Amino acid sequence: MDYYNLAIKRESTRSFKRRPVSDKQLAELSGYFPQCARLLPEIETDIRILGAEVCSLLKGCAGYHDLMIEAPNYLVIASRPEAHYLENAGYMGEDLVLKMTELEIETCWITINDEEEAGRRLELSEGMRPAALIAFGNATTMLPSSRLDIKSVSNILIKKRSGFVAPKLAVDQAVYTENWGESAKISELPLNSGLYQAFIAACCAPSHLNLQPYRFLLDHHRAVMVTLPNELSSPSDQRLNAGIAMLHFAGVMENQHSSEKGWILGAPDEAYDIPEGAVIEGYYEIDRVG
Repeated sequence: MDYYNLAIKRESTRSFKRRPVSDKQLAELSGYFPQCARLLPEIETDIRILGAEVCSLLKGCAGYHDLMIEAPNYLVIASRPEAHYLENAGYMGEDLVLKMTELEIETCWITINDEEEAGRRLELSEGMRPAALIAFGNATTMLPSSRLDIKSVSNILIKKRSGFVAPKLAVDQAVYTENWGESAKISELPLNSGLYQAFIAACCAPSHLNLQPYRFLLDHHRAVMVTLPNELSSPSDQRLNAGIAMLHFAGVMENQHSSEKGWILGAPDEAYDIPEGAVIEGYYEIDRVG
């Protein structure tokens, strides 16, 4: 897949037509499941496509403030609850979202507020949890290139976008040197630089309430991902967000420069001075810069 252009193109849709996607699209999507990108392939997962009944089935245990998005289809990723299973589910789910974007299918991530109850209602296998939920289908007519911008529960705006869709978070504000707060000036790299495009894609990644609570440190040949605390996102949301942004970055990087290790979860041996409450989610060893 062309991860860079798909990362820029993808948008969340919250209004779907009742008509489901075509059988051909569903077949192509299902056929992609075995090769879907995985952050931790050793974690047991199960991907399912379900119908419109999921909206009423999960009422009260999924959605923004338990408000479910109505859609003709839903994709559920169930997982064994092992270490970093939510980051893995975010990584897998966003890879599938970009595949659906390639197939001209519209998508929307949905928050799971009660994993145990959602798993019971979905009748998952024993020991499996619903780690990711994505609504998908054909969008109804919407304002061209608009997105939800939520600053707080009481401050919600819809912003129009036109022309080149810039990252929600400016790349020079998102990527620091090894010194926190010091811009790495990524925008000074050539536009066709794999590293520049990887950070652009990461900054285009969706996040809970569009808060984008993450930053990166670029320490020579290493990109370190740091998540910032915020009162509107749960720890589960934060971990899913991290996996989603990691997929955008790695997808672009590995289209141009293969990586033997990819993302390594957890903090490296080196100590970094990051804000109180912030967490190093993982780091990516860059084989080539440029």
